[in-house]
Amino acid sequence: MHGLATAAMGVDGDVAFRPSSTADIPDVGGVYVISDLRGPLYIGRTDDLNRRFHKHLEDSHNRKLRIALRNRVGNVRFAWIFADGPDQRSLEPALIRTLNPLCNDIRYALKKRS
Repeated sequence: MHGLATAAMGVDGDVAFRPSSTADIPDVGGVYVISDLRGPLYIGRTDDLNRRFHKHLEDSHNRKLRIALRNRVGNVRFAWIFADGPDQRSLEPALIRTLNPLCNDIRYALKKRS
């Protein structure tokens, strides 16, 4: 997420996706977005943003994201919004629906009204 996009979303933090950024990422819960110039690559939620950042740096569990990170376009960013519990569970699918990240396998469709 870059510039105006992160400001418009109310992002609480945003760092370069590289090992030297570790100290700037809190160890609290939240929803995060990994992006490059193509836009959002992956959206996830965690109880510890710092630990999750490390896991993605080491070797993401998501095959599509691993490939995207090996073939990055421009700088990769890691942005987050503080949230816990129910807020995480509602914010993550809402962001996935809105931002349509390239590497998320699960898509959340809007529920049709009866």
